[in-house]
Amino acid sequence: MKFFRPQILGIVNITEDSFSDGGLYLNYDQALEKSLKLIEEGADIIDLGAASSNPAAKEIEPQEEINRLKPVIDNLLARNISLSIDSFKPEVQRYALENKVQYLNDIQGFPYPEIYPELAESNCKLIVMHSIQRLGPATVIETKPEKVFAETIDFFLQRIKLLQNSGISSNRIILDPGMGFFLGSNPESSIYVLKNITRLKEYFNLPILVSVSRKSFLGTIVGREVNERGSATLAAEIYLSLQGVDYIRTHDVRALSDALKVFKTLI
Repeated sequence: MKFFRPQILGIVNITEDSFSDGGLYLNYDQALEKSLKLIEEGADIIDLGAASSNPAAKEIEPQEEINRLKPVIDNLLARNISLSIDSFKPEVQRYALENKVQYLNDIQGFPYPEIYPELAESNCKLIVMHSIQRLGPATVIETKPEKVFAETIDFFLQRIKLLQNSGISSNRIILDPGMGFFLGSNPESSIYVLKNITRLKEYFNLPILVSVSRKSFLGTIVGREVNERGSATLAAEIYLSLQGVDYIRTHDVRALSDALKVFKTLI
């Protein structure tokens, strides 16, 4: 059995209304404490987000995102901790680039050409996420699995070409197919993409990141609410690691890190 240990991104949402942990880490001290705990539990990278992208989230101005992120970014970078900033707003991305963060995570897949020159000048790795919405946060849309997968490939082909033509090397690009409502309200769309994740990886020959953590489609499979989806999440994450996914973004770092250690020992 082939085993690959993916890089783990630990999620810290400095938000009021994230679907899973909104309001828990809005305070700087709480966000910092959570970040350090995730590193201790096995996270390789901390993924900081200051504006929720779920369908019911309220819009946050770019400066408010920056204000929430700044003290946490400053502290974690001073500790040489690798950071990913989860934002689709160019103003926030510019701030992250100025502070030399290692990853930018954009749920819109970097649609704004005005920031391409700054992206090209940096060494920051870019997590290019696909979503059926293309722009903005997730919305509730019914989709067909096969069509979603085909559109995912088409989206990545177009976006990779634009980024490369702007001077951004492919070795800085990480692909995220999106999950949950980013692929539609039909849980079968997320399931279909997961079952075909190796096709996606082989087609583009680029690193793949997936975040299934506590997603609604897992809740549909097991009939559990958000705070009861830990086991379902871990099962999907272990499946992804066996498929050779390069990065997994998760809320439950300790569970995934421990499970991967056991797998590595036994196979």
